[in-house]
Amino acid sequence: MTLSKRLRPPSFVAAHAGALCLAICVAMGGVAWAADEAPNSKGSKGSKDSKGSKDSKGSQASKDSTATRMPPETEIAYYYDYVHHMVARPIARQLDLGRAVRRLSGRPREAVNVDSLDQVRLPSTWWTPRLGYRPVSVEQMLRGPGPGTGPAPGKLSVTRVKTQGVTPGFFIKDSEGTGFLLKFDPPGLAEMATGADAITTYLYWAAGYNVPDNTILTFTVDDLEVAKGAQLTDTQGKKHVMTRDDLVGILAKLTAGADGRYRALASRLLEGKPIGPFEYSGRRRSDPEDLITHEHRRELRGMFPMAAWTNHADARSANSLDVWVKSGGRSFVRHYLIDFGSCLGSSAIAKRAYQTGTEYFFDYGVTGRQMGTLGLAPFAWEDAVDPDLPSVGYIESRGFDPAAWRPYCPNAAFDARTDRDLRWGARIVAAFTDDHIRAAVAQARFTDPRAVEYLARVMIERRDKIVERWLGPNDRTGALMTR
Repeated sequence: MTLSKRLRPPSFVAAHAGALCLAICVAMGGVAWAADEAPNSKGSKGSKDSKGSKDSKGSQASKDSTATRMPPETEIAYYYDYVHHMVARPIARQLDLGRAVRRLSGRPREAVNVDSLDQVRLPSTWWTPRLGYRPVSVEQMLRGPGPGTGPAPGKLSVTRVKTQGVTPGFFIKDSEGTGFLLKFDPPGLAEMATGADAITTYLYWAAGYNVPDNTILTFTVDDLEVAKGAQLTDTQGKKHVMTRDDLVGILAKLTAGADGRYRALASRLLEGKPIGPFEYSGRRRSDPEDLITHEHRRELRGMFPMAAWTNHADARSANSLDVWVKSGGRSFVRHYLIDFGSCLGSSAIAKRAYQTGTEYFFDYGVTGRQMGTLGLAPFAWEDAVDPDLPSVGYIESRGFDPAAWRPYCPNAAFDARTDRDLRWGARIVAAFTDDHIRAAVAQARFTDPRAVEYLARVMIERRDKIVERWLGPNDRTGALMTR
């Protein structure tokens, strides 16, 4: 491993970067607010990558499910999401007199959906008690959100392809008619994003959250066929009828292995009707079952230790999805976390920057400190050590500080977290054994054994730091939260 270069900006740049970013954000905000009067406006990517068409079966709905009509589909404007949470909401939060009084009195607003013992108990459409509440074997974790087997043997029929972005996305049906989305790694970083997505999916399922069934798939060009009426969305967003030549041309831009096989993450399409992402604040008012403001839900606030552990810096609405499902004679909305390709050492299109996890994309505190010291104050990431493992990207444990960890963009539920929420989430992280962690890492199917060993070790060490920070140095067993 090599010590990273000290990438400290010149003092002038450091002193003025904050003002420049603020100006850009305000300009972006003007455009976003002019075009979008509310968060439910069009423009998000979040609801389009995991669409399904079947009714859900066999999953438990909350006992008070009262929804009878499907809520309207909503999306969150991409720029609105960033500007609102990086500029508007932090300012409004600092001007909240009630919050200031509660902080000064030492009585912050606690999560609402907890029992007399301060625990979330009943399964709901958001979260189900698993590790930390009941034993979950490694085998159960690997079965997780689905069979974990990927597409059935036989031809893969390509129904739709999108080419926007760094890598394409293939919508396929296997020989049994089951739908999947195939996602690929960025150029030069084979196995990184697909591996991160596969690993993190299993970890979040074991922690109790609703996630897709994601597995690593390898295939050759001869395994694919173009479905009748298949569509291709080009880089300009225009749709065309797809031909075999189109398919071969798209694959030619991807990097195949030495054996001529392509690697992808196969994400089984969710059953039910997608109705757009959920917010980490407020409620979906068209859902009569959504009665608790999201920033006051324990399972969202308490997700902070999981996010810090897995370096889920992109934990925001764009990587969530609400799905209208039918189960047990009831119809209701189930809330999913999706798109984990921006976790661990991956940022989906590149490896993680050294700054990730130590500061927000636009961080008032860091900017103020740099301006006040004329750029002389050291950054928290300056002593970063890059493992130089392309399939892992950048993630480390030596400098990891769970309490100081931050996502890219402020998250309303994370901002509302209290010590009770953090202890709740840390108990779940503590329940992951070394065997759980190593088994999850193995699902990435890394070809470099150094990547397997490094990532497993880093995740074990990060887990231990979380346990020590919020549960104490003598509580490393992950004991079940029992009454």
